[in-house]
Amino acid sequence: MIIEDPTPQQAADIVAISQLAVAYSEAVCRSQIDEAVLAYAADGVLASGTTEDAVGRAAIAETIRTATKDLEFVFQTTHCGLVEVNGDTAWARFPTTEWAKLPDGRALQFLGVYEDDLERTAEGWRFKRRFLDGVTLGKVDSFARATTHRLRPPKSDRT
Repeated sequence: MIIEDPTPQQAADIVAISQLAVAYSEAVCRSQIDEAVLAYAADGVLASGTTEDAVGRAAIAETIRTATKDLEFVFQTTHCGLVEVNGDTAWARFPTTEWAKLPDGRALQFLGVYEDDLERTAEGWRFKRRFLDGVTLGKVDSFARATTHRLRPPKSDRT
């Protein structure tokens, strides 16, 4: 799908929407579910092919907590997506990857796509409806950490 080049205002909105999607995933990674659901409009909807629609932030939080309660951790990444802005509404599609660890040490990997309808609110852009379309879920061998590369501190912290 090719989307028309954005106007300067649409480009700013696309950045804000992309930041919203990443902020959601980043909060999920930290198990901060109440923070993650602030990405939704107050009457927003989280939908998927495997759950009932969760309507409103409280219901969305409960759905996420139920889905992740037996996991030692969840690491969710949001990939670059497509965003189309039309005034105070927008449509977006963000591929996502999740890794999770079960209490018995088994590792899971999930690949999916969020199909989003968004609205501009007094709080800024928020998800009106997110549909999580699962592509695959499977077990992976391990979460072995590579030790050959260390992250460098930000340039401002290096002497």
